[in-house]
Amino acid sequence: MSRVLISVGVIQVFIILTGMIRAKILSMVLGPAGFGIIATVDQVAVTVVQVAGFSIPFFALKFMSRAHSEGNRRFQTVYSSFLSGILLLSLLTTCLVIGITYWHPTIFGAELAPYKLFILIALLNVPAMMLGIFFVHTLAAAQMTSASAILNFIVTFCLAFAASSAAWLFGIEAIYIFVAITGLATTIGSLWYIRKKLSLDIRDPSAGILKELRRSPEIISFSLYGHMALSAYSIAMLIVRYEVFSTMGEAQAGLLQALFAIALALGAISSPLNFLYLTPILSRNISNEEKFRKAHEFQGLMVVITFILSLPFLLFPKFALTILYSSEFRPASDYVYLFIFWQSMHVIVNVYRQLLVGLDDVKFFAVSALISYLVAILVTPTLVQMYGLPGAAFALSLSVFLSGLAIPFRLASKFHSSIPFSLWVRIAACLSGIIVTGLIFSHLEEFSVPGFLARVLYIALLTPLLWRLLPGDQKRMILDVVRRFRA
Repeated sequence: MSRVLISVGVIQVFIILTGMIRAKILSMVLGPAGFGIIATVDQVAVTVVQVAGFSIPFFALKFMSRAHSEGNRRFQTVYSSFLSGILLLSLLTTCLVIGITYWHPTIFGAELAPYKLFILIALLNVPAMMLGIFFVHTLAAAQMTSASAILNFIVTFCLAFAASSAAWLFGIEAIYIFVAITGLATTIGSLWYIRKKLSLDIRDPSAGILKELRRSPEIISFSLYGHMALSAYSIAMLIVRYEVFSTMGEAQAGLLQALFAIALALGAISSPLNFLYLTPILSRNISNEEKFRKAHEFQGLMVVITFILSLPFLLFPKFALTILYSSEFRPASDYVYLFIFWQSMHVIVNVYRQLLVGLDDVKFFAVSALISYLVAILVTPTLVQMYGLPGAAFALSLSVFLSGLAIPFRLASKFHSSIPFSLWVRIAACLSGIIVTGLIFSHLEEFSVPGFLARVLYIALLTPLLWRLLPGDQKRMILDVVRRFRA
């Protein structure tokens, strides 16, 4: 497990760096206000993908993983069936939403109506976004974890290069035109890559989405339940962005995007490890006991990785915002740890959400997620008006907490299993450590002599504790790398 996760983790680091470079260029060229506009329009497109796509591009992974365990012939049929279905759905969705937006530009809020043209062009990339998710999950379902991460990196890099070069050369108006053209090119390239790696044809005489639905009718209920959860999450994120955008202005929306980007950078490493490594395993035909063991083992590692990755941003938030964006974003530095706390909870809870999916308890997963995000949607306007940007972090953290609170009870009541006590200790230590570190070092000047020495001392005291928390195989791997480096 360790070598696979490390290889994927390294690729994800490059993906994050790509996103950071894109954000750096856009923030410098467009400023906080323009950056906030682009972030909000991007969220509109993502919301359309997750809501109108019925989550099929995401949850096809489960059925393709199961098909792969049944043989190559079955895998080919399921691949062709989902590909044709997602392509048709994405084209219909794009035409429908573009038509609605053109005739009713206030559908996404009156404050976004002036940016109707940006939204319309951004929606042209919806088919490429849906298919891009499906292609990455196809490779993951075939247990080609590294190849799926590489494809994800290539597509991310191409889209980031298109957006950055368009902004740099032509301004905000050209960004989504370049992205739409690049999305079409990456879709064609992804089809070629999958054919090369897996020898999968686009067409199959025995394939068809209707045939597949008749063969596996649970796809409908599964996708609908998954659709509830992912749509609620995406709408909650859109509501948060829109509330900040409408009540606090474009510049504050830009600061919010910077905070989101830093927090989601943690998820950009851990979440793909979850989807590309753990989810395919949990979706295969193995015993429930083995699924529990794999999930607990994976969670133990993720908790430590999440905290370690968060440390640079917790200790040097102002420096991080300046380097990643510009000095205009430094006012958001006091809130970095709050958004990291939210995303860390999301990463931890998401491991057990995927376990529920692997156990075919998708109904509970969907209902609990839906309720928790509905709470976030309801409280966001009040919390943002009362607390500003921290209110957005409070609302999202509350939703994840409620969802995470329900999962242990479900595991105990239905599956007669529990999360190990040692794992609870790790989770509590990680989350409390994020809050304590953020509270302490957000008030100490980063590069003053006392502030810098305090950070060095903190890291020196923390390193032995983190070493003790690492699983044995990770310790052996690190020691092996050190020995090779010395040699």
